[in-house]
Amino acid sequence: MNQANSSRARLLILLLAVAALSIAAVACGSDSSDGVGSELDGPIAKIDATDRIYTIEDLTATGFKDNKSYDVEGLPSAIAVHYGLWGPTSAGKFEFEARFYASHADALAFGVDYAEESTGPDAVLLTGEQRWEEGIRERRACQGVAGGHQVGTCATAKYFDFIIVGNMILMCPGKDSIGSLETCAEFMGVVQ
Repeated sequence: MNQANSSRARLLILLLAVAALSIAAVACGSDSSDGVGSELDGPIAKIDATDRIYTIEDLTATGFKDNKSYDVEGLPSAIAVHYGLWGPTSAGKFEFEARFYASHADALAFGVDYAEESTGPDAVLLTGEQRWEEGIRERRACQGVAGGHQVGTCATAKYFDFIIVGNMILMCPGKDSIGSLETCAEFMGVVQ
């Protein structure tokens, strides 16, 4: 009887040790700084080198409302660009711009400079200055005067950051980079 209890105790200790090591391994993860895989810059990987090919149907399947499809002429190697709304509730909708390329390599090679030009505090948002002007109006956020409506300036970026997931560049709405990436993380959690 003592030998059976001793064996059970050893087995329990062994199982607890394996569980603790498994939790530690998952929590620590791995850091891929060689440009392959994912680069985690915040609440979501800024670059996810998945082989998955996304389409607008992947977004609309989540309840994304596809409001506009842009002409991609002038946006090198892009095959489609869509602007629309998604949110976890009808009162909490966010505006996104999704740019699709034939591959992840094309998104990186041809899309990053154009996405950087349209995002962040230094975004180029004036007609005649941005290289690809299609949809430029939707990339602006209007800031009203206190107590007023949308009077004031519409020269602030709506998208403060973007992510590259497979063949898609997703422009993330928010008032700063972290907030933008959090919004994209929430959306991509539903897409994937």
